[in-house]
Amino acid sequence: MRGAPDGPRRPSAVFLDRDGVINRKAPEGEYVTRWSEFAFLPGALDALRALAGAPVRVVVATNQRGIARGRMTAGDLAAIHARMRGAVLEAGGRIDAIYHCPHEGGCDCRKPAPGMLLRAARELGFDLRHAALVGDRASDMAAAGAVGALRVLVGSAEDPPPPADHAAEDLLAATHWLLALPAP
Repeated sequence: MRGAPDGPRRPSAVFLDRDGVINRKAPEGEYVTRWSEFAFLPGALDALRALAGAPVRVVVATNQRGIARGRMTAGDLAAIHARMRGAVLEAGGRIDAIYHCPHEGGCDCRKPAPGMLLRAARELGFDLRHAALVGDRASDMAAAGAVGALRVLVGSAEDPPPPADHAAEDLLAATHWLLALPAP
């Protein structure tokens, strides 16, 4: 997709990082450990509604090392994700699947490693070369780049910003850009 001579094409799958893309990120070193700490970012529900109306898979891929650090359990994370999916559905959006890495590191799934993306493509049956990842960190862009997916950077505070195929203010702006791309 990225190497297409006539430019990028609309993806058939869109990966979304969670913290900093869908919801407000906790302060550095802290984690969203319960639903009461989860707050959708402005425009995120509108973006998920727009993606729901498009012929794309919507997949969340999120590093959650708070589990490895004992700040929350896998059950706590599952409860947050169930509530998040319910709120997205109620707003007219959808999330087809959620993948998370609970590890501190040293695994093949924690971004920048592409393990979550590879697993999702295998389990859901799509080609990663026709996917995009929307994230706010260099690790997100590196994971997307490792599998040939389109890299879309939103709201990054990193200086300098990591290499990306497109930069947008937020998930809604990124979604509008992705859906405006020509069909494959």
